[in-house]
Amino acid sequence: MKSKINIYMFLSLALFFSCSDSLEEINVDPNTFPTADEAQVLSAAQGFLGYVVDTDLNFESFLWAQYYTWGIGVSIGNAERFVAEPDDHNGYWQRAYANCLTDLNYNSASDSPEYSGTAKILSAYIYQGLVDHFGDIPFTEATSGAIEDGSILTPSYDSAADVVYPALITMLDEAISDLSVPDGSIGDDDLIYAGDVDKWIKFANSLKLRILMRTSEVSPQGAAIQALIASGTFIESVDDMPMIPFSGASGDQNPMFARAEWGVGMFYFASNATLNQLTTLSDPRGEALYTLATTGTGAGNLVGIDQGTIDDEEFTNPDTNYSLASEYSYAETNDVILMSPWEVWFLRAEADARYSTSDDETTALENAITLNFDYMGVADAADYITSIDYASATTLDDKLDIIGVQKWISLNGTQEDEGWIEARRFDRPASRIFTEGIWQTPPLSVLNAGAFPASWLYPETERSLNPNAPAQRQITDALFWDN
Repeated sequence: MKSKINIYMFLSLALFFSCSDSLEEINVDPNTFPTADEAQVLSAAQGFLGYVVDTDLNFESFLWAQYYTWGIGVSIGNAERFVAEPDDHNGYWQRAYANCLTDLNYNSASDSPEYSGTAKILSAYIYQGLVDHFGDIPFTEATSGAIEDGSILTPSYDSAADVVYPALITMLDEAISDLSVPDGSIGDDDLIYAGDVDKWIKFANSLKLRILMRTSEVSPQGAAIQALIASGTFIESVDDMPMIPFSGASGDQNPMFARAEWGVGMFYFASNATLNQLTTLSDPRGEALYTLATTGTGAGNLVGIDQGTIDDEEFTNPDTNYSLASEYSYAETNDVILMSPWEVWFLRAEADARYSTSDDETTALENAITLNFDYMGVADAADYITSIDYASATTLDDKLDIIGVQKWISLNGTQEDEGWIEARRFDRPASRIFTEGIWQTPPLSVLNAGAFPASWLYPETERSLNPNAPAQRQITDALFWDN
């Protein structure tokens, strides 16, 4: 009897372990990896970045850049009254840190110099964006939540001017060093350049130039900029342009288009702040940026409204009485552009005007405008360049006014957020070309006369969950590089 019991016990144990092994195997999905590899992480981070740039940034900034104004169909929104709430940008903050930077932090530690280098470039790009909207941000402890990284769940804030911006230059230098010894590891998982290391280095140098130029009014970096222009390679053509493609198929639509169409659609109208400036300059790009009105007294023409005056329009007017976004500016197949060659050539024109680099400022400006005209499919760039008469600008401030206005126009339709940022920078004490010239004050603005938004509020989620978050600011508080 004893031996029979032992046999039964053995068989039971054998069956138990056999079933356990089988259950463990059954519960493993052969089509799902338990952890992501560097290639998957890179693709995921770039995909999220496309959403962040086009919806959290461009879509949120084109009103304050005064490319568009509120349209007919719904009650006028807070942004058009210069009202901001602390929860307006929870999504941007969360997606930038949790979805993009956390993934990129993983790849930054890769043994592959290509995965490490590209992760550092994209991280620098995202951190600069966070600084340029919020100022001081979590940086040195920002992605240290994992146990192996210190389990820091309430990161401290770093000075945008003294810590973050200088560290971004170092980060980009490290990225360029990494990519100088490529290992051929990146391919189609790289949605931006498909592993073209030379183009990634151009992107890194171009981003360095943007960061160094951003502080020109408050902390000139002339020597560093001169050295960079003399030795670096840059985004110079559309072929060099870092962008995230979208096919337009379901699930792969341009993020701005998908977000708007999921809601009430793209009901914003062309702002007269922009149309008036285009008219003043006899600039032919208006019809590439906006549609022509097809009904009403302005049929066949560009028809906008003054910023924030939609309540003065007849509520029964159809939107066809006005100019809306063209397919250049708003379409399901539009790529998300991270940095355009015209932006880079404008930076180089300004750099030579300010710091006498090895570039020629006039040629750089002409390259910027010509590339933008060509990308829009607009003819006669040469005639337009002659008409703006850059050669007649005899002072630095006169030159900066021309460069600043042309850059603001050229960023419309593709990099609206960067257009808002650069308009703030070019609006300087020596020449308030935007706040006292081009831009219009919405009649329902809650700000003092002549005041315009200069920054975003810290997200509500961050201030409620992180005891290290700074005191809340006003949206009129200028960031460290602003003036």
